[in-house]
Formats: sequence, structure tokens, C-alpha cells
Amino acid sequence: QTQAATIGQVISITGETISDAVRNWDQRSSRQLFMGHTVLFVIGESVVKEGIGWVIDFGNRNRDIPERAMVVVCEGSARDCLQAQSEFEPLLSTEVFNILNFNNFFTSKTRGTNLFQVMYDLVTSGREVSMAFLKTFTPPEKGSTIRQTPTAGGKTSSEGEPQKKVFTLTGAAAFRGEKLAGRLNEVETQGLLLINSEAQGGVIPIAFESTRKNTSFLFRDIKTKVKPIVKKGGITFQVKIKGTGELIGTAPKTIDITNKSDVKKMESLINREVERRCRNSVAKAKELKSDVFGFGDKIHRSHPQVWKEIENRWEDIFPYVDVDIKAEFSVEHSGLLDKSLEIK
Repeated sequence: QTQAATIGQVISITGETISDAVRNWDQRSSRQLFMGHTVLFVIGESVVKEGIGWVIDFGNRNRDIPERAMVVVCEGSARDCLQAQSEFEPLLSTEVFNILNFNNFFTSKTRGTNLFQVMYDLVTSGREVSMAFLKTFTPPEKGSTIRQTPTAGGKTSSEGEPQKKVFTLTGAAAFRGEKLAGRLNEVETQGLLLINSEAQGGVIPIAFESTRKNTSFLFRDIKTKVKPIVKKGGITFQVKIKGTGELIGTAPKTIDITNKSDVKKMESLINREVERRCRNSVAKAKELKSDVFGFGDKIHRSHPQVWKEIENRWEDIFPYVDVDIKAEFSVEHSGLLDKSLEIK
């Protein structure tokens, strides 16, 4: 994606290889293409099904492209996704880059993976690649400026015009080797980031004495320890997740934060929900046979002789390993209120 003045443009160049296409740029533009401004690689679904190795090789071999450039998989073709409208930044690439950089502190529901991390996961035995998934949609808000198309008179109208699309980053794409294995939804991705100790902020909704979720817990300061245990009967991974946070919202007449029993019950519900999300993430990864957690790499580091024996069979062994997940979260703040509202 290139920049002209303050707006973004999408220019398509073809070639037999990526490098050939990049050089063919000069057949269409009088301005030299400078790859040092690259902040985002968008890879279409057709490419990830064939393999991303050659794309990542180009990105890391080119001395101008920064290793901090983010890599995402998109729904459909990359060209169509790049033509989506950014809502807050002049360029879609800048907006995606900023979202991924702040994701771990605000939602932890997608995975920001840069060029170097993708390369490292590709070449490291016992690790699989995972990255953010980007898709486009028509904004539901009728008053959105994205929906409105300027008319000849300078006014805007959305009647009779094709709807413009915006983008969202949702969940993660999981790989097996260099090829796409499948996708993790947002909850499963949050579990992935919690296990990998990458999640530094996000909301855990729980149902406190209710059949529906009515309380929001904002977690932070996550620390995760993963310990592989190898026995004759099989391999077990002990995952211990610790974190703190605060109560940021609850339904009226729900929780009294000054009551220790209420706090203990809330912490128990939070731990149960975190463990559920992490188990769902592990179950999906096992289903895809994609070790996005790097469990195999942890065996390699702690039990190198064992890893030497099972390395070639890890893809078949991984779905059957036991993963014991224990969460230990504490509620340290209640915001400006102690008790939930009592509506009169």
C-alpha cells in the first residue's frame, strides 16, 4: 500500500516472483518503490493454503524491509482487503499496525506477529506460526462516513451506491508448517495469549449469581509458567497463570466488594472462566495439529534427549498430550465504587 498526499492508494503489480513484481513497479510508476516504509504484510487465503515460506523469505532477505513489520492473513484476496477503508488513520496499513501493537494491552483477542517472529516460528522445531486474521465488512452504522459516497454536488448520499467496507482483526490463523491449518476464534485466541504470557490486558466477563454474564473483570500483569513433565505414561504440560485486575462493571445489586466472600466467589468464577478459555484454545490447536503454544520447543529446551526421539513424530503426538491449566487471579481494585448500585 502506497501513500499519496494524505490518502492511501492500492496499486497492483504482477510478476513471476515477488521480487519480479516489485521490480515491475518501475514499469508503472516514475517513483522508485522504497520498501523501508513497509509496516504490514497482508497475505491472502489462496497464498497461505499453498505456503507462506517464500513470502517470509522475501521479507527477511530484503535489507530495506524492517523486521518489525506485522504479518496478517486476510479473508479472500489481499488486494480486496487493502481496498477497505481505514476509519481513524490515513492508511489502512498504519491502522492495522497500531491495532496489533496495542492489542495485547486492551483486548488480547488477536495476535500481532511481526516478520521476525513468523520466520523464527517457521524455522524452530516444536513451534508453529500463528498470526492475526483480517476480514472486511460493511459498517452497520447508517451515519458512518465510510458508508456515504460524495455526489457531484458535494453532498453525501448512501442511497443506491455500493457499500464501502471497513476491516476488523478477529482471532488468529494457525499454521502447520508453512500452510494454513485453520483459525482460532477470539476467545480461543485470548486463551492462546494467556498461555503464551502475551496477554497483558483484556476483559473477562463472568456470570455472578446469574444465568447470564453480568460482571466484567479487567485483567493485567499476567505471568504464565509452562512446565513439561515427561513420564513413561506420556507427556504433561503444567500451565500456571497468575494475574491481577479490577472490577470494572457489574449489574445492580450484584457484588459487594467489601464482602470477602463475594470477592472470593468472584475470583473463583474468573479463574474458572480463564481456564475454560485456555482449554478451548488447546483443544482447537490439537484439532488442527498446530502447536501454536511452542510446547514442543519447551520439551526441546528442558528434555533435549527426549525431543530427539519424538521430534519427527511431534505432529502426531501433540494432539494427545495432557495440558493441566490452573489460573490464579486476584481482584485488587473495584474502581470508584465498593458496592454495586441499588436502584430505588
